[in-house]
Amino acid sequence: MAFTRWKVAVFVDGAFWHGHPDHFNPHTAKPYWREKIARTQQRDRAANLALNERGWTVLRFWDFQLAADLDTCVEEVLVTLGSRGWQRKEG
Repeated sequence: MAFTRWKVAVFVDGAFWHGHPDHFNPHTAKPYWREKIARTQQRDRAANLALNERGWTVLRFWDFQLAADLDTCVEEVLVTLGSRGWQRKEG
């Protein structure tokens, strides 16, 4: 999700597909999966760097974080947007 006016990018990463250490163990995975997940992680780092270099703030959440506590994740997005000049409308 991109909030272009405030230059905030929000990513939701799947725990397995993006290599969360509790959900993917490269030492026990087959070479195909090790390489695939490593490429995904490399792409994530490249995206973060490219966006940061252009003045964007990048937020990344794990899929299980959203499932467990959506309100906290949303609040983090709102606080970050606020730090970039967005204002909540009352009412």
